[in-house]
Amino acid sequence: MHKLCAALLGAAVLIGCDEIDPSGRMSLLGTSAGAEASVLTSAGLAGGDIRVSGPDGYCVDPNSLRRSATGGFAAIASCNILSGGAQGPVIEPALAIVTVSKADGPAPTPADLAAALQTELLSTRELGAVTVGQMASGGAEAFAGSDPRHWRGAFLVGPYLVGVTLYAPRNSPLASTQGAAFLNTVSSRIRARFVPATGESAEQSQSPENEQRAGLGRLFERRDLQQ
Repeated sequence: MHKLCAALLGAAVLIGCDEIDPSGRMSLLGTSAGAEASVLTSAGLAGGDIRVSGPDGYCVDPNSLRRSATGGFAAIASCNILSGGAQGPVIEPALAIVTVSKADGPAPTPADLAAALQTELLSTRELGAVTVGQMASGGAEAFAGSDPRHWRGAFLVGPYLVGVTLYAPRNSPLASTQGAAFLNTVSSRIRARFVPATGESAEQSQSPENEQRAGLGRLFERRDLQQ
């Protein structure tokens, strides 16, 4: 059965993938013959405080989940592809990554994320739930046929720093302008389902610059992808 492969910092890090091409990357557009996978419409991270779900037609891959009391990792893709065609409509393929960790300061900006990736920031979109940036490179190794361009953003919700990333096939509209809207939907659903503890604001106040750098580092920690 297809298991989702994720990449962070532009390096392919496999999560138990058993169907990869000779280059070591998963074919996101393919499906397993005669097999049906279990998919989730949503999943809880950070002890259940953060609920992750995708736009209509996209599901959480349960094989990708990494959870702790204060953070976690989840991958979102087409329900139809994840289930081997058993669930959901045929829609535009995509691979979205959500990472959660404790926040110590303000969320990194798209410019901060581009600098960490050592890539060019092609554009920035300030949307209702998140500000995202289109990265010029770093997406080509996410899966077989993925576009080098991809979208990234980060935001605070309660005591948590949430990072969102979207990879799409080469020349897909989701690698272009539609990708920002996709991540805004994921982010808005996370915000809508978060209930802050008594006396806790939904957004944290800003902290010194060194704390911002620490938060940026956690967004790119490879241990978030390890089994």
